[in-house]
Amino acid sequence: MNKKTLVFYPHGLGDCILLTPVLREHFLTTGVKASVATLERFRTAKFFDHNPYVDKIVYTKDAWNDYPNFHFGCQKILEYCVKWCVENDHARLARPQHDDWDQSKIMLNFHHCKLKPASVFTEIFTTDEDKKTASLFIKQKIGNKPFGFVQTETGRKLANLPANYGKLWLKEYRDLDNIIEVGEDYDPLEFNINTQFEIMRQAQAVCLPDSVFFNACGAMSKPVDHLYVAPTWGPRGYARVKPLHPVKQDVVYKLDEKIMALL
Repeated sequence: MNKKTLVFYPHGLGDCILLTPVLREHFLTTGVKASVATLERFRTAKFFDHNPYVDKIVYTKDAWNDYPNFHFGCQKILEYCVKWCVENDHARLARPQHDDWDQSKIMLNFHHCKLKPASVFTEIFTTDEDKKTASLFIKQKIGNKPFGFVQTETGRKLANLPANYGKLWLKEYRDLDNIIEVGEDYDPLEFNINTQFEIMRQAQAVCLPDSVFFNACGAMSKPVDHLYVAPTWGPRGYARVKPLHPVKQDVVYKLDEKIMALL
């Protein structure tokens, strides 16, 4: 029986981390690796490249940005994925949708892939080369000094932290003078996303908005010292994307007044 599955997943990079429990469960249940259709703009991120539960990676256009409207884009990409399945001997096309705001995206992924969640732990898969590159960058940037890790901009304006907020927060509350900030101390396109995760792993503290890096912290079981989730999404939004395994994340829905006064 052909158990090859293509998971059509036109979601964000942080959401890709939330798919990892399903990919693992699919392999453990069927003995077959799933293939994943993800966005072309994630090709250089190399997120799925070293996942041991992934067979083929199919890169597609972006339904949000490459078509007149999202629904038309999804339909065109879905048609492409159906054709790909026929040409590549994949018997099944799964399409996880995050269509219920009262459900965790992890659980929605399981539901739409028709799998039972034996384990909900998220994972990232980095290489020795990623770790080596990260360590070399840190050494060149700040030597052996303790440092904090900051992300300010997310690509979603309402989710962003104010400029310099993360640096000031880590100085005020974690007494860290040395900071590595995404987009300030390195260009995000300079490293694949796995190398960036390894840079963050070595930080003594992190200050983040709702983004792929907070999802990665969950996958690494790394505490998040300050996680800002904008009031637009609030606790309901956080519940959709938070790790379902135990990990410390100090979540706030309002920016720190003391830090805001310093800006």
